[in-house]
Amino acid sequence: MKGRRGKYAELRCAQSEGPEKKQFSTAPIVTIGMPVYNGEQMIRQSLDSVFAQTFADFELIISDNASTDATKTICMEYAKKDPRIIYQRQPVNIGAPENFKHVLAQAQGKFFIWWSVDDTRSTDFLELNVSFLEERQDYVAATSPNYMEGQMGDKKNLVTFSMVGEVEKRFRSFFDHCWQSHGIFYSLIRTDSLRACTEVGADYFGVDWSVDLFLASSGKVGRVESGLAVFGSKGMSSKPNPWADYRHRPIHWVMPFFEFSRYAYRLTSDFSWGARIRLVARLFMLNAVSAILQLRAACKDLIALVNARLGAFVSRRVCIRWIK
Repeated sequence: MKGRRGKYAELRCAQSEGPEKKQFSTAPIVTIGMPVYNGEQMIRQSLDSVFAQTFADFELIISDNASTDATKTICMEYAKKDPRIIYQRQPVNIGAPENFKHVLAQAQGKFFIWWSVDDTRSTDFLELNVSFLEERQDYVAATSPNYMEGQMGDKKNLVTFSMVGEVEKRFRSFFDHCWQSHGIFYSLIRTDSLRACTEVGADYFGVDWSVDLFLASSGKVGRVESGLAVFGSKGMSSKPNPWADYRHRPIHWVMPFFEFSRYAYRLTSDFSWGARIRLVARLFMLNAVSAILQLRAACKDLIALVNARLGAFVSRRVCIRWIK
């Protein structure tokens, strides 16, 4: 499989400016979806990681969410060099969730993977995980060990958990490691299985976790022993108050994971009562801890705002006196 390119790579066209996408007679094995907005600082490193892959039978769909920086120029530069790139620029910003959904909708590959502009992977990542899924039809997704950028100095930060066994066991594995589950969402996934998930494109806190649990409810999610994925550390989870952008209803103050909790419970309709009760207990604790954390973050934001306003007021008073 190493170095596999096939006829597909020879048939690719370069790029398009809109959401339309030309269909080809020979589909790729893998579709890489790269949603991006103002990624000029990081996208070159990520693109170099894509094209260094030893498995070459893929298409890369870049959906530029109406960036205002040099993202378009960089993408067009790479598209001229490699016919496997389909660059599409949205005429207006459609929001991150819709942009993630868009690249999936355009995919022609048997397998699909979201690849963020601040992520890199080992050169054998696709090769290893394609082989893993081809040999195991009861697995819906697979990935390699991963860590967050800047954290590899400590081996305990290397994430290696998988979701295997019976479905209830897969759910337990997810909740045991949910705060380190970034790699599951960005794993190599069977495209048809992922398209069946109604939560792709939804906009609420923890929607990526909903996708993870959907995968766990559909089949096993494996972890290849080798290979590596490195995820950027400047995403939403790195914000001091990541809940603020998703706090649209009063319920979100006490249940930040409200929508995720409802969806998780619906997925367990075939579970035993004991398993469902344990799930409710986990969801309760998850929301309670998150509610406390977001309240602390909101208080810090309020204090910072008051201090800033007070400082500006004092400075203004001093200036007025000085002028007089």
